[in-house]
Amino acid sequence: MTGTDYGIWDSFNESDTSVLLTVTELAEYLGIGKNRAYDLLRDGNIKGFRIGCTWKVSKAAVLQYIKEQTGIN
Repeated sequence: MTGTDYGIWDSFNESDTSVLLTVTELAEYLGIGKNRAYDLLRDGNIKGFRIGCTWKVSKAAVLQYIKEQTGIN
């Protein structure tokens, strides 16, 4: 085996912000539970939007959150 399979995150790069993620994918990437991911979205810590009852999050929003949390901004 040559490495870890991160699924959708294998092609994650800052210049490609067109992909929308689900809460499950967001939680998996951040290494948190789905309930915590929902909390981050509801509280506005990570910018996302709802289509019906389904949350969608852009890669750009995830990167922004990480930068803010790590002080890279």
